[in-house]
Amino acid sequence: MKILECSTIDIAPTISRLLKIPMIPPAGRPIQEVEIYAKERGCKKAVIIVVDSLGFSLYKYLSSSMKNLSEIAEKGLLFRCKSPATITSPAIASIFTGYLPEEHHIYSTADIYIERAKDSENPRLKSIMEWAYRAGMKVSAVIESEGAESFRGRIKDFYGVLDSKDILDYDLQITNYSVRALKEKPDILAVHLRALDRFSHRAESWEELKKAAKIVDENLGEIYQNAEFGTIFFICGDHAIHGGKKWLKGAEAEDIRNHRQNLVALIVACKQEA
Repeated sequence: MKILECSTIDIAPTISRLLKIPMIPPAGRPIQEVEIYAKERGCKKAVIIVVDSLGFSLYKYLSSSMKNLSEIAEKGLLFRCKSPATITSPAIASIFTGYLPEEHHIYSTADIYIERAKDSENPRLKSIMEWAYRAGMKVSAVIESEGAESFRGRIKDFYGVLDSKDILDYDLQITNYSVRALKEKPDILAVHLRALDRFSHRAESWEELKKAAKIVDENLGEIYQNAEFGTIFFICGDHAIHGGKKWLKGAEAEDIRNHRQNLVALIVACKQEA
């Protein structure tokens, strides 16, 4: 399978182009290969799923354990994608807005409120979901409760899940809310799954990490199966896995290089009738 290159800040402007969402052009640029792919398949809606810690090297290693994701990738495009941040909040902000962290200044959820207080109409703080909602489109987001609250008054439909020590149950709730959101037929749905990241911190063996990957994969499959035909999926990591010293023992030079460059996996695929 051919591996393409991009940056996570290219995701928002690509969706803007595909769904014809008016948006002040951000730092990222539309991904031409995705434009061609989507046009050929008549994609009308989009789902963004951020899989926390899905670095490119980790995806390669776990792909045999993630059957659903591998099958989705086979139907679409695989990117080795540069992330501009090594922690979650700024990385996801860059995915959603199309700007680099030094441009949006969101390094924690609290920063969203701080920056909006300075200038509530700053385009660098507006997610692709907000631009779509402003254009009259139906939008939904399913993320952790504190982050979800930051969308209040900016999009209509959002679901927040309280943080939990039981991260598998947390992700299951995220998945169930995502399926519920899809029943409302949104033009854009944004989702954040976190189990892989939590396990990367606390697991001591690859077997534990593979267990988490399989459960994440089941959740991805459930969301994918409940989406309408003609929905294009952007499934991507936010940053490379934490605990590199633990997980990179014995790794090949290319995998170490991918990790150091903070490259994540981005899978783009349109759900179509068989």
